Amino acid sequence: MPELRAALAVVALATALPLVSAPSAVADPEMVAVVLAGLPGYPDHHVTGLNDLGQVVGSAQGPDAPPRAVLWSPRGGATDLGPGLAVEVDQHGRVLGIETRTATAPYRNKPWIWSAGTRTVVAPNTAWASAPAMNGHGAVPVRYSTSLFRQEHNRVGVWEDGRLTELSLSGPDLWVYGINDAGVVVGGYAAFATQDFAAVRCVDGACTRLGDSPGYGTYTPEGITEAGVVFGNRGTVAVRWEGVEATVLSENGRVAHGEQAFNERGDAVGWAADGSGTPHAVLWPAEGKQVDLGVPAPAEAVAINERGDVVGWTAADESSTPRAFLWRAGRVTYLDPPTGHYSLPVAINDRGVVVGHTTGADSTNKATLWTPVPTTH
Repeated sequence: MPELRAALAVVALATALPLVSAPSAVADPEMVAVVLAGLPGYPDHHVTGLNDLGQVVGSAQGPDAPPRAVLWSPRGGATDLGPGLAVEVDQHGRVLGIETRTATAPYRNKPWIWSAGTRTVVAPNTAWASAPAMNGHGAVPVRYSTSLFRQEHNRVGVWEDGRLTELSLSGPDLWVYGINDAGVVVGGYAAFATQDFAAVRCVDGACTRLGDSPGYGTYTPEGITEAGVVFGNRGTVAVRWEGVEATVLSENGRVAHGEQAFNERGDAVGWAADGSGTPHAVLWPAEGKQVDLGVPAPAEAVAINERGDVVGWTAADESSTPRAFLWRAGRVTYLDPPTGHYSLPVAINDRGVVVGHTTGADSTNKATLWTPVPTTH
């Protein structure tokens, strides 16, 4: 399947509401929006995800310095994790990130894992590497090269416990996209010269092609559940794989980007176009037909939690100012910015906490948290 700019002292999270159990599944939740304090000297802040502990990861960006990876605590304190971009945070507080340097030689593209104050480079003996995901044991699928001319030396493997194990997949263009806690990896294979494309699942290093789907060009698996169900796209065809069999979810749509686009029940979210080509935010339940979430189009759903709560955005009012929404059991709540002009969600955790982006009064990009207000009975 859609993932995540000196900060505003709008509200200090030290006085924010603590994380609480989410309201009942049919209630219209009241959400409080708080702008996360950022790193001094970096006016723009972007988020990429959060965990059920309430930790948020992202990056701080400024006009005259490389981006810095950031970890926000549940109370809002910002920790500078060093140069690079944070990709995701797991339930243990480990952060996967990547440092890229392309302006001057020697060029660098190196993933890393930060844990308890220590930052460790992933696959340090490679010349170039990228890592899109991490499982609950700290294992990371890696696309890498032994040469800076990476298209000529394209390899894929899994980094775990200080060791890189190569996957049994070869071809001119290879990718890895996700990994579950059992160590099963999903990736893609492409041979453009022969127009041979496939999504693959790799178990214990051995890779198997998944079933073909309609569409054109390369496959992009967005991730894999613990039960081994894979969700992804081929162009504008949204696909689910169970075993090797492909099921088309939409012939004119896409599963949202990343592992936040599906849950362990097998539900997935994204968009599907109507007859005029306008995208609508949709849910694909594990059992059942596609559900239009009923927000004004154009719109897209970007993340779902284990309860089935969905977040996304609509740009029906103005294409340049998206408005975030929370969908719960058929009811829509809009998540508006504390200041500024737009709100764009990125992820929702199982406590119903939503993280995303809003604009500040100075039009810079701010990391924002929407927290459900406790209900009284």
